[in-house]
Amino acid sequence: MTDWKPLPDDLASDVRQLVTELRTLKIRSGVSLAALAERTPYSKSSWERYLNGKTLPPRQAVTILGKLSDAEPARLEALWELANAAAHDQQAGGGRPAQRASQPATPADPTEVASAPSDEGRRRRRDARLLWTAALLLALLLVGTAVVLVNRDSSAGTARAAISATEPGTRQVDVNCFADSCAGKDPKEAGCGGDAWTAALTKVQQVYVELRYSDACRAAWARISWGRPGDIARIVGPRHSAHQNKVHYDTDTYSAMLAAPTPSAVNACAVLTSGRHGCTGPGGDQRLTEPPNPPAPTLSPTG
Repeated sequence: MTDWKPLPDDLASDVRQLVTELRTLKIRSGVSLAALAERTPYSKSSWERYLNGKTLPPRQAVTILGKLSDAEPARLEALWELANAAAHDQQAGGGRPAQRASQPATPADPTEVASAPSDEGRRRRRDARLLWTAALLLALLLVGTAVVLVNRDSSAGTARAAISATEPGTRQVDVNCFADSCAGKDPKEAGCGGDAWTAALTKVQQVYVELRYSDACRAAWARISWGRPGDIARIVGPRHSAHQNKVHYDTDTYSAMLAAPTPSAVNACAVLTSGRHGCTGPGGDQRLTEPPNPPAPTLSPTG
């Protein structure tokens, strides 16, 4: 996606700089939001919020996107540290930060201490953060240069493999299970999300229920979107075999896998906290369009 939404006007400058960098990295990586959701622990709706400045992304999300786009990890680490501090300052109401003991104020007139504007305090704190970040970045570069040089080819190869896996007809997915050996495993950790597609889709109240299938793994799992904490995604196969998982936070989740020679061997179901439940029919051969993103909440900094 390159047609970005305008970032919020009240977004802190450090957060804005981080989001702008992440947008650039996403374009460089060539992966879609759906592909990011398959290759990371974060949902498509979460990535939409991160890349539109609605929620500060966790440090791990920034690191993963950096690896997919072969970005400099030390620079991303520094950008995230500044953005996280700025988001917390903004959430606290923009009050004047406490003065650092190593940088005491030295006004010419003692009365200036009481009359100094809060903007000056914020500027001093920002300058201190920038100095600390620059020192950290320099240390990381000096200590890690050899490691970066050795691993660069490997990281680039991993990113290129992830990108090429999104191209229809040329997917070469690195998986670590097949058929029966996939039963009970997490599809992302097993690498089965690389070529996953939606083979069946239904809706229970407001919740979308998908039957997800991997040709490379010959396995399937259930995924629900637009849910709420406590809602359950369940994959059901022959002889009452099943696996399930519930939404712990956010709006979606997915189950562990069942072996499936074809998508028609299994069904995906949802059991909602409201008491309603329902299932898809057996999966078909047509690759269905995935559900839209749910409505996004407002900005909340990482804890």
